[in-house]
This record gives sequence, C-alpha cells and structure tokens, in this order.
Amino acid sequence: MNEGDLVAGRYRLLRPIGRGAMGTVWAGRHELLGRDFALKFATLPVRAGPEARERFLHEAQAIGRLRHPNVVDVADFGEVAPGGGLYLAMELLEGQSLAARIEEQGALRPSEAAAIAAEIARGLSAAHAAGIVHRDIKPENIFLARGARGGLVPKLLDFGISKQRSDEASPSTNGAPIGTPAYMSPEQALGELDVDHRTDVWSLGVVLHEMLAGKHPFVAPNYQALMTKIAESPPAPLDASVPEVVRVIVSRCLQKNPSERYTDADALAAALEDALARIGPPADVSIERSRALPSLRPPGSPGAADAPPSRRGPALAAALLVAIGLLAGLAVIGLRSGREADPAPPPPAPSAITTTEGIPTPPRTPPAEAPPSASPPPTSTQAPLTPRTANAVTRPPAGSASGKPSVPLGKRPTTNVNDPGF
Repeated sequence: MNEGDLVAGRYRLLRPIGRGAMGTVWAGRHELLGRDFALKFATLPVRAGPEARERFLHEAQAIGRLRHPNVVDVADFGEVAPGGGLYLAMELLEGQSLAARIEEQGALRPSEAAAIAAEIARGLSAAHAAGIVHRDIKPENIFLARGARGGLVPKLLDFGISKQRSDEASPSTNGAPIGTPAYMSPEQALGELDVDHRTDVWSLGVVLHEMLAGKHPFVAPNYQALMTKIAESPPAPLDASVPEVVRVIVSRCLQKNPSERYTDADALAAALEDALARIGPPADVSIERSRALPSLRPPGSPGAADAPPSRRGPALAAALLVAIGLLAGLAVIGLRSGREADPAPPPPAPSAITTTEGIPTPPRTPPAEAPPSASPPPTSTQAPLTPRTANAVTRPPAGSASGKPSVPLGKRPTTNVNDPGF
C-alpha cells in the first residue's frame, strides 16, 4: 500500500500511522464523505483458513455495534477486494495513549487515575453487555482523546484478541495464554480456557495500580516467574499517600479468585465514582464524563443486588422508614380526630427513586443539573503508535525456559513487539 492509493473503492490513503505483527494502520479519507478515518488492515497468518476470515468479520460486526463514548467507534469494515485483505475503518483520534502519559509524567494523581479508570470501566461495561471480553486491557490500548468540551475522553482501543460470549473456549493457536503478560489475570496466566468479563476487571486494576505508582504491581525476571507471581503472590503495595478508598478498590480488583473481585465493570465504575466523590475531581485535568447508559449485564453475571452497596443505601433506607413512620402517625391522628370531615388523601408515594452519580465536574467546567450528554465522536483524530508493547504472547520470551536472566517482566515487555491498536 502507498500514499494516494484508493482502498475498497472509497478510502484514499493519506499517511501510515503504525505497523505491527497483526497489520498496519493508515489515515485515510472517505472520498464521498470527505471525512478522515483510521484504517486498520489485518494481516492474517498464511496458515489461516476461511474460519479466521469469518471470525475477523464476525468480531468486527460485534464491535461495530458498540456505541459508547469510551470505546473507539468502528464505522466500517470489510474486504479490500473480493477474497483479499480485511480492513476496519475507525474514528481517527487526537491525543495520546495512556502509556505515553505515564511515560512522560510517571505516577498520576489519584483523582486523575480514578477518573480515567471510571470512564474505561463504563466502556468495558458496554462491551461486556454485548458479550465481548477484551482480554488485553493495558495503557497502550487506552487512548486519551481530546473531547468536544476541551477535556480528555478516555477510550478503549484494540479488540483484536477479544473473546465473544458465543465463542468456544480458545487459547492461542499453540495453547499458550493470550494477552500481554504484565496485565494478565491469574486465570489467564494459568492458561484457563474459559475466562470471563472478570479478567478485564483484574487487568483494569493493574492499569489503575500502574497509574498510581508509575510501575507494575508484579515484576519478575522472566516470563515463567512473572506468571507464577501473578498467580500466587500479592501485588506490590501502593504508597500510603494514595487515599485508602482508592487502595481498597485496587486491592479488590486484584483478588486472585475472580468471585472476590467486583462483580462487573458497572460495580467497579460505581466504586470509583464514590471514591472521586470523597477525594474530589482532578484539579488540573478535565476528564469528560460519559453520558450514563443503562446497565446491561451479560447473561449469568451477578445482578445489581450483588454489587457492593452504595454508602447512600443505609441513609436512604432510614429516610424511607422515617417517612413511613410519619405517614403511619398521621393516619392514627386522623382516625382519632373523628369522622366530621374526610381526611385529605396522603400524597402519592414516589414510584421510583433515581440518583445520578458520576465523576464530579472539574473546576473549569460549569456545573450542570444533569450529566452532560455523550460527546460526538471527533471528526479529526490521531493515534500515535509507538512500537513498544507485546500484544499477544504465544510463547515464553527467549531465555525464560532455561531460567537465564532477562529484562524484568512487568516493565513493558519488548519482545514480540506490536504497535498499540493491534
């Protein structure tokens, strides 16, 4: 492919954005719409048969149905030519990856880290509701895009190794775990075949720890040692300067037993929002809050009743009991006052109690009575891709089997390098 080529009869290639083992990404302009997109061209293995093509198209269709401000928008997909290569057309983003932000700044402020994690948890909730488990949550796959209101909109990228609910349990082609080693859950590290949405809760907990500490919670000299540490050892403790309410959230995300983590991404987002209500919003960074969406849970996942109770729950219950008691008292007084006049009917009970919680609006943003609506996808985007991440591990890094020292894992593996977004 070359600059100026017309692809799929409608996309004019503008410039290459990135390249990796699983394909290339170009900026391209739709000839009729005049709109720029990020075009990802998949490179399937030579040995891949028609099943691999069908799977790519099936996954692209599932991801294309996702409409959430915290998930990159897929506008189009298909074959470059009949029987030829496959492509995805996605929104083009302006901003930087979370990995680049951590590399530039080191540890982020707890309020900023919690706000970013809360938005990504909302995007994950939408994916899980559609039956998609990402399986590769990491800073390289989280993009901090410029929003319409001037703030940052965290977006989840790269569903290239995602797993759908309808899929058969499937590890990589040679039986090794799928994912990026430092962010794998214990069940991924142990090679379990049927991981569910709670593996993404773990991985987002690792990302949250990294944002707070500037480094990974699990570090080991080689692949096998890292897998063992993830499966058996506790994470490195966070500094005492991190508010306890945030440290508790990280600890729950990183429970070895999936049943002891947050039941789903909705529950994690709620916990992060509650933490932000206590510690306050980011002071110098505006994180645009996505519009609250209905909670759609994967079949078989625990319901809302299983989620950790909100701190408002006891107070709300007490208020309702007081109100019921007052109504009962008024009824007794009415009976004792005789029947000279019919008592006025009591006010109708509310049919529902609705509360809206979310990330508190940063100082620079005027307060509003209702959460702001989802920002439209930017028409101009950019995804600076840096070749420094291992996207899918299909074998231990060289030297790990023999026990020879290697670059400590947990510090962004540099073997099997792929660009983010692949």
